[in-house]
Amino acid sequence: MLKSNRITLLVIPEEGGKTFEVKVPRLLLWFACLCSIALCGLLAQGVRSYFDVRALDHTVTRLERDKALLEEEVAQIEELEEVLIRLKRSNDQLRVILGEAQELNAESSQSSIDEIPYISSIQRLRWGHVQTVPTVWPTRGPVLRSFSADVPSVFIGAVAGSLVRASAAGEVVRAGYDERLGFVVVLDHGNGLRTEYGYNTRLLVAVGDYVLKGQSISLSGEGRESRGAGLYYAVEEDGQFRDPMLYKLWM
Repeated sequence: MLKSNRITLLVIPEEGGKTFEVKVPRLLLWFACLCSIALCGLLAQGVRSYFDVRALDHTVTRLERDKALLEEEVAQIEELEEVLIRLKRSNDQLRVILGEAQELNAESSQSSIDEIPYISSIQRLRWGHVQTVPTVWPTRGPVLRSFSADVPSVFIGAVAGSLVRASAAGEVVRAGYDERLGFVVVLDHGNGLRTEYGYNTRLLVAVGDYVLKGQSISLSGEGRESRGAGLYYAVEEDGQFRDPMLYKLWM
């Protein structure tokens, strides 16, 4: 007896109605089963892929957050490196200043006993009186003319109208117009230590005022002998002009 290639499906209603007979080829039934299995496999793979994508999204979000934190930490480290570099430069400059202590102390020891004792900037730094030592740079800008014996001052390039700060605390002993320096401010920091600020376009202090370290005293301008807009800056200690760069510790 030959095996049939078809499968017969009978549909029998409960109420005794007419029965239905459906004959399905075996090959078609096997194909339908295989398609169902493949469809279930694809569905399972799709669900798995969906959860994998969600997991990847969470991973990407976490990595981006970690990256942002790392970038912020790197920026903080770079800022700390810049601060350390500035502190190292300030320390080196302070060592240079303190290196002149022996020479300056020898000069001060020759003064008369009846006179007011001379207190050098090195001694002030040693005693912690940093407020009266001109360590603050008066304005931001490059030094376009360095200190020399012929011109005992520096010229700092700055945009006209820039704020000029007192490099140290002291009393305003001169604030007015000078034919060579234009509007000029002279501060007396005590014991023969003075600072001069020339080529200003406007003065913010008057004679007799006491200014604090870093306080704004004028607005920079342009002088006749200057190389464009900027500030004339000089430091006089014990009757001698000295290079302001030796005192510079902070911007």
